[in-house]
This record gives sequence, C-alpha cells and structure tokens, in this order.
Amino acid sequence: MNHLLELVGVQKSLGHRSVLNGADLTIDAGEIVWMVGRNGSGKTTLIKVAAGMSTPGKGTVLWFGNRPSSRLRSRIGVLLDESFLYGELTAEENLLYYAKIYGLKDARKQVHDGLEQVRLHRDKHVLVKAFSKGMKQRLAIARTFLHQPEVLFLDEPYDGLDAASSQLLTFWLENLQKAGAGILLVSHEANAFRELPVRTVKLAQGRLIEGDSQ
Repeated sequence: MNHLLELVGVQKSLGHRSVLNGADLTIDAGEIVWMVGRNGSGKTTLIKVAAGMSTPGKGTVLWFGNRPSSRLRSRIGVLLDESFLYGELTAEENLLYYAKIYGLKDARKQVHDGLEQVRLHRDKHVLVKAFSKGMKQRLAIARTFLHQPEVLFLDEPYDGLDAASSQLLTFWLENLQKAGAGILLVSHEANAFRELPVRTVKLAQGRLIEGDSQ
C-alpha cells in the first residue's frame, strides 16, 4: 500500500546554505504529523518541497505513490504564511475562483458552506484587503479545505485565530483525520491540538528525527 506522502533523501539549498540534508518522511491515511524545530531550521522549506511548490535539489517526493503532478494537485491542500487570497476580490469571489480551479460541482453551495464554517458569511461581499489578519486566516483555511483534500500541508494554521476559531480548526483536523486524510502540521500552538493523536518529528540539521506521539 502506498503512503499518502513520502519523502526520500530530500536535499534543498537556498543560495549557498544547505537547508535540507537528506530528509525522509512518510505520512499514511489518518495521520497527523507535527513537525517541530528551531526557527530557521527549514520547516517551511520542507513543506514547500513536500507540497510541490519548490523542487528538491536531490531526493524524491511522492504523492499517493506517484510523482507530484497537476492531476494529483487537486487532492492536496496547502496553507502557508502567504494566504494566496486576492485583496481586490471579495471573500465569496475568492472562494468561487478556487472552486472553479478545482472544478467543484455545486460550487456556490460549497462556497456558502465554507464561509459559514469560518464565520465569514456575513462578510462575503467585503473586499479581502479590508479584512483583519484573523479574518484573512479564516478565509485562507476555508480556501485550503474547500475541495476536501486528502493530504494537507499546514504551516502555522492557528496564527491569528481567536479561541473559538482555534477550537473549530482543531475540530476540523480531527474530522479530517478520522476521514483518512494525512496532515503535515507546523505549529507552535501545541495546546490547541493536544487532545489529537499526533506523531511528532523534529527537523534538525536538515534531517527529520522521529519523536514521541502526543
């Protein structure tokens, strides 16, 4: 059986600095892998490589047992510090744009449901450039989950969220895990998801070291 995500011997340099030095990782269905490491250790770089947003210098990245491809991209979701939202569009228009990219059926209903889930349905006609940091983060989460991805890459997803939104995000992660999704998570808010079964890996000196599960 293929892993949902597999990294083998991944190396990556930024300029003259070696960031990843033979990183290995597997994520199977129903797993949340929490990646920890010092600031500047390369966690975001690893997520970008794993999500197909950056090419490794050496090594292999596999999604569902295959090389990353445009055909498989619709099965993954990515949340980074960059929201990938368009400030000159409204919240609704942003999600409709991504719904079209993903080819979602009944897109308007799914967008409506997504906005309700992140408590932005009353602001659906507001331009995103007028949103607060927390509102943008909630909309970015709705964008990430909109197409019900099977593998998710989440870099500091709790950043900017209030307590109620943090609880909601943890609830979604639990449901995704139960549905068989694989999740690679970077977060300093460990208390927010402390009740979830999580496998911990540490990124140090460009390599991933298995840690204890919560």
